[in-house]
Amino acid sequence: MNMSDDFLKNLSKTFRETMGTVGKKTDEFVEIQKIRSRQGQLESRIENSYLEIGRKIYCRYRNGEAFDEQTAGLCQEILHMEKEIAVCKEQVAEKKGMTICPSCGASVSRESSFCMYCGAPVPEKKEDKAEDAEFTEVPEDAFEPEDGMEGKKPETEWKETQETSGADTEAVAEREEEAEDEVTADENASEQTKEEKTAE
Repeated sequence: MNMSDDFLKNLSKTFRETMGTVGKKTDEFVEIQKIRSRQGQLESRIENSYLEIGRKIYCRYRNGEAFDEQTAGLCQEILHMEKEIAVCKEQVAEKKGMTICPSCGASVSRESSFCMYCGAPVPEKKEDKAEDAEFTEVPEDAFEPEDGMEGKKPETEWKETQETSGADTEAVAEREEEAEDEVTADENASEQTKEEKTAE
C-alpha cells in the first residue's frame, strides 16, 4: 500500500510539474506573439509614413518645387506611369462604351452630363461621322490613257510585254553562250601552252 501511495503521489507531482511547464511555455508563446504583433504594426506604420513622405514630395514636385536629380528622376518616372495609366483607363472605358471623368478619373456613361461620383461636368465626346469626312476630288482626266496607249486592249498590251521580255531573254542567252565559248577557248589555249613547254 505504501508503495502504491508513493507511486501515485510521484505521478501526481510529475503531472503538476509538467502542466506547470506547459502552461509557462504557453504563456511565453502568447507573450512573444503579442510582441511580434506589435512589432509588425509599428513596421507597417513606418512603411505608411514612408509612402506619405514620398507622396508629399511628389505633390511638391508637380507643383514646381525643385529637388535633387535623383528625387526628380523618381518623380518623373511616376509622372510617366500616371500618364500611361490614364491612357489604359481611357481604352478600357472606350471598350465598355463609357468615358473618363476629367476631374476624379472615374468611369461614367457617355450620355452623362455630370459625373455621378464628384459632380463635375463631363465634356461631350464627339464621334467622327462619315458625312463629316473630307473627300479629295479626283480630276476627270486622272483615268485617261497615256500617250500611245489609246485604243489598245489589255490583251494586246500583255502580248507586247511578253514579246519584249522574250526578245530580251534570247539576247541574254546568246551573250552567255559567247562568254562560255571564250572561256573554253582560253582553257584550250592554256593547255596547248603547257604541252608546248613540256615538249621543250
